[in-house]
Amino acid sequence: MRCASSRPLLELHLDGELSASESAEIQEHIENCAACDGLYRRLEHLQSDIRMQATRHTPPAQLQQRVQAALREAAGSEPQPRRMHWNWMALAASILLVISTGWNIASLRSRDSAARDILAQQVLSSHLRSLMGTHLLDVPSSDQHTVKPWFNGKLSFSPDVKDFSNQGFRLVGGRIEYIADRPVAALVYQRRQHFINLFTWPSPPAPQNGYGELKRSGYNIMSWTKDGMTCWAVSDLQAGELEQFAELYK
Repeated sequence: MRCASSRPLLELHLDGELSASESAEIQEHIENCAACDGLYRRLEHLQSDIRMQATRHTPPAQLQQRVQAALREAAGSEPQPRRMHWNWMALAASILLVISTGWNIASLRSRDSAARDILAQQVLSSHLRSLMGTHLLDVPSSDQHTVKPWFNGKLSFSPDVKDFSNQGFRLVGGRIEYIADRPVAALVYQRRQHFINLFTWPSPPAPQNGYGELKRSGYNIMSWTKDGMTCWAVSDLQAGELEQFAELYK
C-alpha cells in the first residue's frame, strides 16, 4: 500500500471503521512508513485532546418529568389505543431527535474549538522559534516583488505579498514554515520594534469569511479566511494594532 492511498484511511483506521483485513493492511503500512506513522500519531494525539477537552452536557433534572408529562398529555388527547401508542412513539422519537441533534452540535463545536486551539499553539510556537533563533527570514527584503517570486517552486501556491510601510507595517521578508501538517508561507512585518508573523495557506472556500481573536502567553493571535486562503497573524503588539494590520491585509 502506498502513502497516497493509505492516508485517507488513517482516520477510519483510528476510529475502528475499517474491516479486519483493511485495518491489518493499514497497520502494516504504518509500521513500515515513518511519514504515515508520524501522521497517525498526530491524529491519535488530536483525538485524545478532543476527548479530554470535549464539553459534557448534563440534562436538567426536570427533563424526565417534562418528557413524561408531555407523553401523558399526548396519550390522553387521543382515545383510540392504537392512535395513543402511535402518538407516544412519535413524540418520544421527536424528543430523542432534538436531544441527539443538540448533543451532536455541541460535540462538533467542542471538536472545532479543540482543533483551533491546537492550531493556534502551533502558530504561536512557530512565531516564538523565529524570534529566539536565527530563522526569522529566508528572504530578507522590503520589496514585495522580491519576496513573492521567492516562493515560486517552493510552495504549491503563491502567497499574496503586500507592503504597508506607509501605514506603519513594514514588510521585512518571508520564509517557509510547516504548520497543520503542510508547508505554509510566513510573511514577516515590523511595526516599531515588534515583529508580526503572518502565516497563510490555501483552504477550502467557506460560505462566510471566518474571523477569530485569541490571546496566548501575552501574544495576540488573529485568524481569518478569505478567497480560499487561511491566514493567522501573531505578534506581541496590542490587539488593536494587530487588528489594524489584519484589516489592511484583508
